[in-house]
Amino acid sequence: MNREATRRAAGILCGTLAGAAAAEGFLWEPFQLDVTRLTIASPWLPAGFDGLKIAQLSDLHLHHISRAYRRAIDVIRKERPHLAVITGDLVDHAEQTSACLAFLSELRAAAGVPVLVVPGNWDHRAFPTKQSIAAWHERLQVETGIRVLANQNVAVHRHGDRMWLVGTDDPYFGHADLDASFKGVPDTAFALVLTHAPEAFEELAQLPAARLVLAGHTHGGQVRLPFIGAVRVPSRYGTRFARGLFKLGDTLFYVNAGMGMSHVPIRFLCRPELTFITLTSCGLDESIAR
Repeated sequence: MNREATRRAAGILCGTLAGAAAAEGFLWEPFQLDVTRLTIASPWLPAGFDGLKIAQLSDLHLHHISRAYRRAIDVIRKERPHLAVITGDLVDHAEQTSACLAFLSELRAAAGVPVLVVPGNWDHRAFPTKQSIAAWHERLQVETGIRVLANQNVAVHRHGDRMWLVGTDDPYFGHADLDASFKGVPDTAFALVLTHAPEAFEELAQLPAARLVLAGHTHGGQVRLPFIGAVRVPSRYGTRFARGLFKLGDTLFYVNAGMGMSHVPIRFLCRPELTFITLTSCGLDESIAR
């Protein structure tokens, strides 16, 4: 084969691979769903919460209820978690609230358990004033029965024990107030913290009660390459906390890859994610996640 023919064959091969990657990223992966199951053992977990199963979704960016969202509802219905949480970015624009409310209502009915959400940076973009986002949160809670935690916390009881659910407002745009979020939470407590972005991870790791933090925002990078991982993540940490489980000090952090997309409607080697986390208690020297 001469040099020109070799070049032509290489060009055809590269074009074919690029086309296949584009089809995968634009037409296939956004409509699939990865279900991640994780068990976290903590020496600080009150015994009454041993076995607590949490379903986490993040970054809905909901334009319409696609196949991936339908499957998420079906899986949550079958898994029967004790708690469901959504870590921010429900909508991109104010006019998309109807589809979002319809999905959240279905999700709440399917879960049959309390559902909590915290705001993300895109929620603040869609509702840029204090009045507009407060009105959105009020409407969301009234129409769906889902609780919004924005720099707030709530104590929950199970089998005679108590833990705290803490929700920060969006840290990416600087709305998080950790003092307000943890007001009244004892340092000796077990607090499950919901926050949108990794931006406050180092500060949260300094708080004794923050035992487990769930976040999103990164979309796992949205586009990941073999041997490289996430190409870009909008975070002050870069790609350090792109997705998965991390530990800073005694605090565990889980970053969900999210359901939706922003800016460009593509996911490549990074499917939408639904996470189930089961909490178990253990000895001080046995803290693990698997």
